[in-house]
Amino acid sequence: MTAKNEEMESLEHLKQVSKIKLTILQKYLPVWETILGSQPFWHGINYIDCYAGPGFYEYKGKKEQGSPLIVVQTAKEFLRKYPGKEMTVGLVENNAKQFTLLQKALKTLHPYPKNLTVDIQPGDSTDLIPNLLNVFKNLAPTFFMVDPYGHPLTIPILNQILSQKYTEALINFMFFRINMDINNPKVKDRLNKMFGDEEWQKQEFIRYRGIQREIGMLEYFKGKLQARFKLHFRIRFDVEDKIRGNRTKYYLIHASNHVKAALLMKEVMWRLGDEEGLFDYGGSAQGILFSSSPTEYELRDYLLKNFSDKKMTFDEIREETWEIPFIEKHYRAVLKKLERESPPLVKIERVFSKKDGLQKNDLVYILPHV
Repeated sequence: MTAKNEEMESLEHLKQVSKIKLTILQKYLPVWETILGSQPFWHGINYIDCYAGPGFYEYKGKKEQGSPLIVVQTAKEFLRKYPGKEMTVGLVENNAKQFTLLQKALKTLHPYPKNLTVDIQPGDSTDLIPNLLNVFKNLAPTFFMVDPYGHPLTIPILNQILSQKYTEALINFMFFRINMDINNPKVKDRLNKMFGDEEWQKQEFIRYRGIQREIGMLEYFKGKLQARFKLHFRIRFDVEDKIRGNRTKYYLIHASNHVKAALLMKEVMWRLGDEEGLFDYGGSAQGILFSSSPTEYELRDYLLKNFSDKKMTFDEIREETWEIPFIEKHYRAVLKKLERESPPLVKIERVFSKKDGLQKNDLVYILPHV
């Protein structure tokens, strides 16, 4: 066996449904860094990974970067473009073996620029994160990667994170595992700790089965998060898991207090989905299956029903409808079609765009209709 093969054999395997988190980071973080990091009133930005992992994985027979390396690499690229800015990457890993592997993996990205700090901490995020938040009462824009059950980070701690004005979190809500444990009296203390109290035991979803319990539990968890904007992204089991049926493995929940963060994450999530009209991913090989016709028809009806006789900017319409599964190109296509109807159902005052464009502060007036 060659040294390369031995190295591949030693790497932890990355499943396709787990890789989705890495893909989200690859697509979201560079834009997030540019939007927030380029602002003149912020000197620096932060990323904190509460369960960093070993640094490298094996994926489909190849060596794949884990989240810490993806983040450090995008940070280096960001700081090349904005040399007057700073970025701190905080990595927490409780497993001693994985911590050592992570240190070794990060050396492949040396040297770091002077304005990049990579801080690797061995230990439990449950202890480290509250201490960090107590020291830094007003964090600069910070993105947290969180798993509140596999490596418990409780809802009270999550809410302490989200109380900071410019923080956001991508939370791995392990629905399948929690659902297995929820009627097990031996793990009640663990669930009490995660939820922050015993009130979950009195909720109606405990008595339900199937999709009713799943939706009830998800909405209860999201309702406990003290953030204005909460998007969930369903991750199903794939063939590697050998679980029958179209079952949910976990949810990724993006929590933030700024609508532009929610809109940006929605753009990323939609393009990674493989279920029509849903933020839903199952690791299938079929690719994106979105169909433009029903999507546009549903959005058309929604806008006509909810915004009749209202004049708003294009961005305001998108911001008020942040929770529905449509992205910027859908709004643009639908509103421009409504403008071209005879008689027109929409008037557009192009404040920002030229000719027949539509974006940002362009004014949209959805005419009253029967």
